[in-house]
Amino acid sequence: MPPTRFVSFHEIPEHDAALPELNYAVMMARTRKGVLLVLSRFREVWELPGGRIDAGETPRAAAIRELAEESGCIAREVRWLGVVEVNDRGTQFGALLYCEVDAVAEDFSNAETAGIDYWRRDAAPAPLGHPDEAVLRRFA
Repeated sequence: MPPTRFVSFHEIPEHDAALPELNYAVMMARTRKGVLLVLSRFREVWELPGGRIDAGETPRAAAIRELAEESGCIAREVRWLGVVEVNDRGTQFGALLYCEVDAVAEDFSNAETAGIDYWRRDAAPAPLGHPDEAVLRRFA
């Protein structure tokens, strides 16, 4: 399976009529140690917590849910950043949101997440997913 590739970031407001159909939502969660990353057991890369938007779920709710599921963290002060466009067996669009988190379980793991680490401009775990790296360099 080819890796997901970053295409572009679109500064579209959360409730704009021009918003494309969103397939996934991602949360950029800032902690005291840096931006939270999870090690995906499926893709075997470090990435921002996120995933598919469930039927009837808003992108904001999906990002908050995915953060909790993949890291055990509770989001606070959630803000919409825009839309990430990727190529993952075709064009996909996803919501990018930002939040602050206070408590992070250092030894968190589950069926999706093999571990937790942090991104800082001077240090990042590897390998880092291509879309996540592009977004982090832009916003973090």
